Amino acid sequence: MAHRDKEVAPATDTDWRLLYEETLQRAEAAEARAEELKRAEVAARSEAASYKGLFRAARRKRLEAVEETGRVRRVAKGALFLQSEVARLTRLLEAAGVDPSRRSTIVSLRIEVERLRKEVPGAAAQARKIRQLNKALYKEQLDNGSLRRLLYDAVQAYDRTRFLRDQQHRLASLTGECRQLRRELTTSRKLNDRLKERLVRWIDKARLLSPVARDSELRKALRRSRYQKSSLNALRKENARLRRRAKASQGRVGTLEAELAKLRSNAAVLSKTLYGRRSEKLETPGTGRRRGQQPGAPVHGRTPRPGLEERVEVLDPPAEARSCASCGKRYVGNGADESSLLEIEVRAHRRVIRRPRWRRSCDCACSPVEVSAPPVPRLFPNTAFGVSVWSRVLYEHFACRRPLHRVSAWLGDQRLPVAPGTLADSAPRFVPLFKPLAEAIRTHQNEAALRQADETGWRVQELRGEGRSGRAWLWASVTEDSACFHIDPSRSAEAALRLFGELVAGTVVVCDRYSAYKKLERLLGGLIVLAWCWAHQRRDVIECAAGQPHLAAWCRAWLERIAAIFRLNKVRLSHYDPALASQSAEFDKAQAALVAALDSLFERAARQLAGLPDDAREGRALRSLLNHREGLSVFVDRPRVPMDNNLTERLLRGPVIGRRLSFGSDSVTGADLAALMYSTVATLTLNGIDVLRWLEAWLGACAHNGGRPPEDLAPWLPWSMEPARRLELAAPT
Repeated sequence: MAHRDKEVAPATDTDWRLLYEETLQRAEAAEARAEELKRAEVAARSEAASYKGLFRAARRKRLEAVEETGRVRRVAKGALFLQSEVARLTRLLEAAGVDPSRRSTIVSLRIEVERLRKEVPGAAAQARKIRQLNKALYKEQLDNGSLRRLLYDAVQAYDRTRFLRDQQHRLASLTGECRQLRRELTTSRKLNDRLKERLVRWIDKARLLSPVARDSELRKALRRSRYQKSSLNALRKENARLRRRAKASQGRVGTLEAELAKLRSNAAVLSKTLYGRRSEKLETPGTGRRRGQQPGAPVHGRTPRPGLEERVEVLDPPAEARSCASCGKRYVGNGADESSLLEIEVRAHRRVIRRPRWRRSCDCACSPVEVSAPPVPRLFPNTAFGVSVWSRVLYEHFACRRPLHRVSAWLGDQRLPVAPGTLADSAPRFVPLFKPLAEAIRTHQNEAALRQADETGWRVQELRGEGRSGRAWLWASVTEDSACFHIDPSRSAEAALRLFGELVAGTVVVCDRYSAYKKLERLLGGLIVLAWCWAHQRRDVIECAAGQPHLAAWCRAWLERIAAIFRLNKVRLSHYDPALASQSAEFDKAQAALVAALDSLFERAARQLAGLPDDAREGRALRSLLNHREGLSVFVDRPRVPMDNNLTERLLRGPVIGRRLSFGSDSVTGADLAALMYSTVATLTLNGIDVLRWLEAWLGACAHNGGRPPEDLAPWLPWSMEPARRLELAAPT
């Protein structure tokens, strides 16, 4: 029995110590994990607080935008009342026999108004208030676009707020897990302290007990050890469960961090789109040359204007001033001082046409009884508006991008009030007049070997009645001397086929990497060659680095490489002569340098892509660059092919401004007229032809042809008209 006591007691003591050390290590690991989760909780809370501040700022902006919109509406109502009041006063003056256009009458009326203002109390304050309301109305009209952007930002902030609410729920669950771990850690520490105290008491008591009592105590300790082992097994299972939950929490944290990085990147891209620089060119170093006229440089003098009409005005001093005050002898002429002023007079007028009738005074039956001059041809029957009015309306609406209600207001300022609805209802009348021109432009484009393509959004309100959103697309096809637009409800390849379906085999189309153009190439059976735009490839690099500070250097390096390709191509084109069958040695040298730089750029992209993981952010731009290498290299063997489709984007800028101001088109017919007019205006602009003068001549020819377009379109198309006629219709330089 004593021998067994000597063997069992030391072994039990060692087991207790090992159990105590193992439990202590687990408690320390749990404490470290709890501290780590606590730091993650603090970081997540700070991130949530920052997003909460962004949401509050966005909500404040939205409330301010709502208040500003209400104030604009109130000011607009006041302005409409003032406009009606001005019209009423004008009618009263005309009824009283007062002509407001005469200067003497206006001066006398102004003197009378000033006297009445002094007599009527508060009139001056009311006039100042009216001027302030007019200024506020003009300012709010200018800020309407910014208000819409603020509302858009508020909507985006509301979407981000919903995401933040989800994050707060996740953080709350993580906080609960951290609290539970803290409680379990506290319980484990208390248990370790109790075990340590028991171990000390047991060792002290074992030294004083007899062998029989010691054996009894050892049995009790063995039972307690078995109970502790079962408790330890339960703790191990609980620890495994907690490890699995911690691992899942780490996975959720990683997912949240990835979503946060994506949101930051999208926010950076949207911020650059809304508030970034309008130009995508790299900053160029200054030359040190100051702006303006340089010292010692010859001046160009005043611009000659030989085509202006001259109206001579003779201003003589009064008769009493041309006599001597002493003797009364009259002065004699001594030459004249001559000067000139440039003036513009735009004013509507009523064209009264009198056609005297001549009755036959003889009895001859072979002659008509009465003769008179033929009537003046009208563009549209039963209308009182002449060709100059309709040409001005089309010019203001489609060339100057003014909405119809502003065109109506402008006509009213010229004393020719026309309702906006009258102008809008005239769209079906103009479509047959300009449709042959658009077909001639498209036929001319189908013969070109180089075309550019692009598309942008449009709105057709009539399409909302067919169960869709009213969204349409404005397609553009541009050559060096013509532009053709088409509005289609679809953005598919079939819509592009309606614009590019009859081109010549081997035509090069410069466009972006939109999938509809790739499908268009397949539908045409390889009849076209797609040349991808380098400007869009450059934007991919910028968007990959947006919101990623660690990719800033990578982005700058790639932008400089792409800029070097543009510079080398510019040098090559400076030595290119399309009339020569074989180019000069300078061109060959520049061509070799361009090819070498382009090959080096693609090789570098392949090396970088091979060293990146599959989910790397910059890999997307590099992968697109390599996948579109063939289309991006078309300009190398064909020098006349541009590296980008910026010409098309510049021509689309005018219709886009008109879309933003007029909110698209109300009807399908209005959309057809918009496409026809934008095609005509852009084609005339590309060829340096004055749009207003051409419209007046074209509509006048249609009026003389009975309200139909002329049969022969050659004198009206820039590429087929005579040089003398082209010079006559040329826009002023």
